[in-house]
Amino acid sequence: MTRTLLLACAALAAAGVLCGCGLQGRPERPVPLWGNPPNEGPKDPRVLKAEQDKSDAEKARKKAEQDAKRAADAAATPAPSTATPAPQ
Repeated sequence: MTRTLLLACAALAAAGVLCGCGLQGRPERPVPLWGNPPNEGPKDPRVLKAEQDKSDAEKARKKAEQDAKRAADAAATPAPSTATPAPQ
């Protein structure tokens, strides 16, 4: 009788301890071992990286256009002459 009671208590304690194990919260899907994982939507790191690359390229393009426009404006307007006229 005591052996059965002892085994039952041990099993109950083991079940109680094991119930507390594991991850808490929403389960996350693991990354696949091979191949590309499906797109996770707007929070996917690949989507975020592509958007960042696109915005960086757009900034670089605008900067290049502004630099080219400044260079063209500087070439079109003559610099004022600093030489003094020769006396006659």
